[in-house]
Amino acid sequence: MRIFLLFLFFVLFTFGVEGYVIEEINGSTGLRIHKEIKRKVYITEDALITETEKEFMVQKIENGLPRIYRVIKSSKSYMDFSKMTPLFLVSLPFLDCKQRVCVVNRGAFRPTNEYKKIRGFKARKVVVESHALGKKTTLIQWYTKEWKELVEANRLEDKFYVNFIRAIMKEKNLSEANIPLKEIQNFLKEINEKFGGVVRTQQQMPLFNTYSEVISVKKTEIPDYIYKLPEGYTKIK
Repeated sequence: MRIFLLFLFFVLFTFGVEGYVIEEINGSTGLRIHKEIKRKVYITEDALITETEKEFMVQKIENGLPRIYRVIKSSKSYMDFSKMTPLFLVSLPFLDCKQRVCVVNRGAFRPTNEYKKIRGFKARKVVVESHALGKKTTLIQWYTKEWKELVEANRLEDKFYVNFIRAIMKEKNLSEANIPLKEIQNFLKEINEKFGGVVRTQQQMPLFNTYSEVISVKKTEIPDYIYKLPEGYTKIK
């Protein structure tokens, strides 16, 4: 028993790199359904890991290359989606990409003069439009400058995005002529400085609505068992 407790202590208190942990409530409403779950988002300069009760979704940079994994806790297994990393570029609402060339679409962010209190912080409504894969998607995001930890966490998340895009460029042999990385970096910095951090995101679907809202932000060291996943897990082919 003593050996087990020592081992447990070692696992629980082994830490990796410094970053932020954001706790969110994610939910959906409609068709007489109201479902809500909690999730954690771990953020470092080279990893963005989302944890729910059942799984992790891992986006990270390994040996300078982009990697995406889905990690299933119950079976201690994972799936490797790294071949799909170029789709990450298409998923960003401020990027319009066609035939290996992307341009920054500043018009995708449309700030409004509507404000309200969320989690005790004054937040501004911003309409964000995406045309990923030819499909138009409209998000409502609420930004706040008052929650300083959230602003800093979003700033670190932007660093991850830039580093991840750089890794994609390296793997696919792309240059600034294909992806304007410096412009992307400046644009993300501008959004963060002008609006702050995203405290709530809403999306209206044909039959239901989805939302996510930040409930806590903490600067901390990310435990190795989170940061180093999927080491020790079995790969599902």
